[in-house]
Amino acid sequence: MSVASIAFSADDQPAIAAGQIDTGVGSVDITPTEPVTLAGSPSPKRAAEVKTRLFVRALVLSGSGKRVAIVTLDTLKYPVELAVRARAKIEQDTGIPASNVIICASHTHFGPLWSYYEDQLVTPIAEAVARAARDVAPCTVGTAKGKAEGISECRRVIKDGHAWNRWQLENPAEAAQYPAEGPADPEFDVLALRNGDGKLKAVVYNFACHAANTRAPVISADYPGEVEKCVQKQLGYEVPTLFLTGACGDINPVYTVKRDLFAERLGGELVRCVGQLEPITQPSLSVECREFQMPGREHPEFKEAEVARNWPGQLEHYRQAYETMKQREKPSYDYFMTGIRIGNDFAIVTNADELFCSIGMSIKSHSPFQHTMVAEQTNGAHGYVPTAKAFEGGSYETWFGEHSYLSTQAGEIIERESLEILKGLKHAP
Repeated sequence: MSVASIAFSADDQPAIAAGQIDTGVGSVDITPTEPVTLAGSPSPKRAAEVKTRLFVRALVLSGSGKRVAIVTLDTLKYPVELAVRARAKIEQDTGIPASNVIICASHTHFGPLWSYYEDQLVTPIAEAVARAARDVAPCTVGTAKGKAEGISECRRVIKDGHAWNRWQLENPAEAAQYPAEGPADPEFDVLALRNGDGKLKAVVYNFACHAANTRAPVISADYPGEVEKCVQKQLGYEVPTLFLTGACGDINPVYTVKRDLFAERLGGELVRCVGQLEPITQPSLSVECREFQMPGREHPEFKEAEVARNWPGQLEHYRQAYETMKQREKPSYDYFMTGIRIGNDFAIVTNADELFCSIGMSIKSHSPFQHTMVAEQTNGAHGYVPTAKAFEGGSYETWFGEHSYLSTQAGEIIERESLEILKGLKHAP
């Protein structure tokens, strides 16, 4: 069967029992077969050894006359223009509306950029969704809350009135002397789907921490890949775990603990969660997609003195980043946000940035849903969105360039829009 031949309407789906939702899962392996440049560092390295494989994974859900696709992608980021192309191809190939598709990059620092792949990953993304659309069958669905402490931390500390990233200090071990600028979020939500035989068909989770735990120049999905291996080992069978990147613009793994602790704690907690799921007895679907123009940075300038103080070895790198971004600068940028509701008390809301953790935590705390996933790096990649406090403190997430160019008000805009989407979904039929 060709991919293009599988488009169908929601009316074509088989009838399902109360408390079930049609669910399909698909994946495409995108692990490089040759040495590649690892993205995510001002001084990138090349690697050929594979630690954990890279995938595009897709989850298709069908119910209430709607279909949605949740796609996770093991790469650093995925630009908005490519997300638009991929979503359009998914609609063309499967009939799932582009507005009902979210594509979330894991932000792994140990794989190639999208540009490495032949068609910039558009075809693998669409193929993963096509496979999921062919795989649909009735499943029960449940939610849970987890907590994994001691593995993530705010990477920004305040020293002499200025914000420093821990690795920017002359002796990073001294970071413990200084207060963290913001919180880390150890809590996360889980969505799990079970086949008729009782086995898990898929697990979706959302955790707020940079995927930068591997600590060696190897090809790796980073901790999401290690977590999946841990979960499968404890369960005794294979189950796809789809990782939605949480609000972690200022959150890194704790590098002073053993590397394996991350997967052990988060993976072990995921297994505990799927053993204590709260069933969604009426898993109706609602979706809201918003497209608008996000303002660019007000009066950008090159913070030469600040760069020279915080990260002198990268002064020329950030000077070039500033000059390059000034040439590409726009007054505003195409921006997508999507909300997906499953049942009465679970929702996902997306943004296209590296959102600072406290903003994501505020969205979750003010959400009308008991279970809210705030998924960043989704349907675009517009760089860091710090808090107002972080802009005052400075450091590299705030420096105008390729990775930081949106309005200083972007965090407030994202929080406001997220809560409006969530409130609308709560009252949707």
